[in-house]
Amino acid sequence: MNDHAEEDANQGGGDPLARFQNWLGFLSATIAVNLLFVWGMIGNSGDPKLALWYKALIWLPFNVIATLLYYVIRLKLADRRGAPLYGALCLTMIAINWVILIFI
Repeated sequence: MNDHAEEDANQGGGDPLARFQNWLGFLSATIAVNLLFVWGMIGNSGDPKLALWYKALIWLPFNVIATLLYYVIRLKLADRRGAPLYGALCLTMIAINWVILIFI
């Protein structure tokens, strides 16, 4: 475990939810789910008749939620070692989501 994970666990004081305070792990899981979602949505948007509906009813709300989530994760990881890398990764994922939504 790294120093920050141990600090998070120690701050929990036996809190059973302490393991869910690992924001770096949460970022990794979010990216994995996001990539799976984008992969699925690209397949669903292939039908020209339904593409607009998929984008408006599913993809647009997902992008809004994902953008807010990446922004919160960026703020939570701002004081960690490697913060510029995590911030750039979050901003890249936000940009990728919106670019794919608009141009696919």
